Amino acid sequence: MDAKELETALKPLTDKVKELEDKNKALEAKEVTKRFEPNDINVKVVNNPEDVLKADKFGGFKSAGHFYNDVMKAAGPNGRVSKELSAWHDANIKTAGTMEEGDLAQGGYTVPIQVNSSIRETSLEAAVVEPRATIQPMSTYRLELPADVDADHSSNFFGGITIYRQNEGKQKTASNPTFGRIALTLHEVAGLVGVTDWLLQDSAVALESYLTRKFSQAISFTKDDDFLNGTGANQPLGVLHSANPALITVDAVSGQGASTIIAENIIDMFSRMYPEGQNRAVWIMNPECFPQLAKMALAAGTAGIPVWMPANNLAGSPFQTLMGRPLILTEKCQALGTAGDIAFVDFSQYLIGQRGNGTPEIASSIHLYFDYDKTAFRFVLRYDGQPSWLSAITPKRGSKTLSPFIVLNSTRT
Repeated sequence: MDAKELETALKPLTDKVKELEDKNKALEAKEVTKRFEPNDINVKVVNNPEDVLKADKFGGFKSAGHFYNDVMKAAGPNGRVSKELSAWHDANIKTAGTMEEGDLAQGGYTVPIQVNSSIRETSLEAAVVEPRATIQPMSTYRLELPADVDADHSSNFFGGITIYRQNEGKQKTASNPTFGRIALTLHEVAGLVGVTDWLLQDSAVALESYLTRKFSQAISFTKDDDFLNGTGANQPLGVLHSANPALITVDAVSGQGASTIIAENIIDMFSRMYPEGQNRAVWIMNPECFPQLAKMALAAGTAGIPVWMPANNLAGSPFQTLMGRPLILTEKCQALGTAGDIAFVDFSQYLIGQRGNGTPEIASSIHLYFDYDKTAFRFVLRYDGQPSWLSAITPKRGSKTLSPFIVLNSTRT
């Protein structure tokens, strides 16, 4: 029997062996799969939710219409973002492969927050009275100054000095001045602030310098306001207060209207300034008064002529003077319609008594709030102020009194 005949005779047996081998391999594979069945070893494969949304044909929406509808609602006036649109947006951000500041986890935490070491500060207005007043240094709590009594020039001067004409050989008649007294008594204003030690150590701002600057400005503002409006009771007597014995209150013009200032008021006020003070006096007024000045006019026939408007009208800057004297806008003047809303004042006739150079004394202490880990900063200033005139003056000729301190009354109808 040749080889070919032998191969043909053995083929049924060879096929049977191969069949058995294939079955055996199948059984072995099945046994391995059974031994590593996921349910048996509690293994669960979970896809990334963002990847699922990215792979989803509609990105987690029910349909394309659903997606467009949610986009329109999010862009509408109320801007309502659905949970599907929010999830879709987050999935695109997290799988975009980019880093950005807007997402803290994607790089935002690496960007430092900038802190400016300065504070945008506002400023209080400059002092009105002190730069123009007469300063009297004080080394004690109280200072008394002799002052002229000069109330009536119609018959004498300085409260009694009489000048008369004398014939030859006649006896002279003696006369003498009269004195009064001005008393300056130091009054105290103060400020106090406590700051934690942590804040002092960690603040990016030079906090101590800032507090010193701000408290000093506030005290200076208060002091200047006292020199204008103080009542004289545990504080200075201000030039605009009704208790000022030399204050002249000019009557308003009948029928001028409530809360108004007219040209006639300005003329009348200027005429009551004592002549020596006309070249030193300044106008002060509340900013509310400005529109009244801008609208002032003097009657001319049946019309009116503007008297304070610049030549090119509103195109030009407003005048900084009134009847040739400086005009100062200050919130320390009274509100429009109240006596003291506008005033004409020679501040050289106002006395200011103060210790040192008139700046606050500044001190700090860790002891006041020691158990709170705080440092206390204290700001103190003592001063006083009084008009140097004891009364207005009746002039040599004329019935209307004169003074360095002129205001417009509040009875304007």
